[in-house]
Amino acid sequence: ESYGYRVDVASDGMEGLEKAKNFQYNLVVTDIEMPKLDGFSLTEALRKEEKHFFTPIIIVSSRDREEDKNKGMQVGADAYIIKGDFEQSNLLSTIRSLIR
Repeated sequence: ESYGYRVDVASDGMEGLEKAKNFQYNLVVTDIEMPKLDGFSLTEALRKEEKHFFTPIIIVSSRDREEDKNKGMQVGADAYIIKGDFEQSNLLSTIRSLIR
């Protein structure tokens, strides 16, 4: 929000999916490890929704294994950022590159 973006927050993956069914977001940022619906499943479900088929999705996760990154991309994520390498400027530049 401090960079001029309107942000909507969900407490878990299921709430995020329900919000996305009722609103057209310009971008989605998700974690993998969330209650009720993990980030892989959320991403996969959003890609099945016609209105979110092309919505950019960024996964931000502490999971740094190559198989997790690959799975994130296979289910439809546009970017995968590891929390250990997390810098706000990296997230912001990724956002800017995806929502031109």
